[in-house]
Order: sequence, then C-alpha cells, then structure tokens
Amino acid sequence: MRLEKSLLNAGIAVPLIYFGNLILTPLFYPGYSHVTQYASELGGPDAPRPYIFNTAILLLGVAGLVAGAGFFLGLRRLTGKTLLPVLLGLILVLFGVSMVMGGLFPMPDERHGGFGLGMGVHLGPLLLALALRKRPNLRGLQVYLLITTVLMIAFFAIMMGVGELVTRANVGIFQRLYALNLFPWIGIGAWFVKRELERAG
Repeated sequence: MRLEKSLLNAGIAVPLIYFGNLILTPLFYPGYSHVTQYASELGGPDAPRPYIFNTAILLLGVAGLVAGAGFFLGLRRLTGKTLLPVLLGLILVLFGVSMVMGGLFPMPDERHGGFGLGMGVHLGPLLLALALRKRPNLRGLQVYLLITTVLMIAFFAIMMGVGELVTRANVGIFQRLYALNLFPWIGIGAWFVKRELERAG
C-alpha cells in the first residue's frame, strides 16, 4: 500500500506543477498576456526562456505517467475491481505521454499536441466517479467529478471553435478556464484515493 500512496503523490503534484509553471514562467517573459496568448507560447520560439516552461511540462508529463500507475493500483486495492482502474490508469498514462511530447516538442511543432493521445483525459473524472460510486462518504467528490467532466468537455468544445466564442483577444482566458477543469481533478482525486487507502490501513 505504501507504493500506491507514493505513486499517488505524483497525481497530487500534477495541478501544482501546471499552475505553478503558469504563474512562474511569465515572470521571465516581459509583455506576456494571460488574456490573449496560449500557455504553450511560454515555451515557444518567441519566449525569452522557453526551457523553463518546457522543462516543467516535461515533469508534468512524468507525473501524469506515475499518477496513472498510482490510480490503477490504488483503485484496484480499494474496489477489488480491475476494469475501471485499468481504464483510468491507461488514460492518465497516455495523458502523461502527450505532456512529455508537449515538453520535448514546443509549439509550433506538430508533435506538441501529442497526436491526441491525451484526449481520453476528458473521461477521466467520470471513470473515477464510477470507480468510487459505492463509497457514500465520497458523494461530494463524485458530484465534483461529474461536474468537472461536463465543464471540461464543454470548454474543450469551445476551444475547438464551437459557438465561435474564442478569438485571439480572449483565447488565453478560455484556455485557462479549460485548464481549471483539466488539471485539478487529477490532484484532488489522487488525494482522496490516497486518504481512502490510509483509512483502509
């Protein structure tokens, strides 16, 4: 059980790494705008110190890979089931791979997006909610995960052009709203699974 909890610490680190990077890196990019620019521009060819952002994204990817193993082992131990833990673990591993590629191949490299390997992450919170559905003490978490699923998919659709709401003048705002649903559930979910493992002894 110690292994599972150690691996889940990587999941807790995922949103901390991402948002810490988003706060720190612009300090080295005079004139950068969170309103009008993509986050990945912090690691792009115009950035003064792109290696800061890209290294953090690489570390984020590694954390995602490790977290995938942690969720798989932790949920399997908690639930005694295999299917949902395997699916969630695989989704997070692929998400981690896509983040590693994002760090290794800064935009505008076509490999920066990881060829869509991370798209399954949009179903991650739903799978976690389903895996924990028999734990009445986690109803609040389950509701949060379901709401996150809806919001994450909605903001992704908006980012892809649905409703034509995103423009160059506001793309940064919408990307950050999307990120607020994309990353935190991984850390929050990892913390709760780790806590349940500790309670189980």
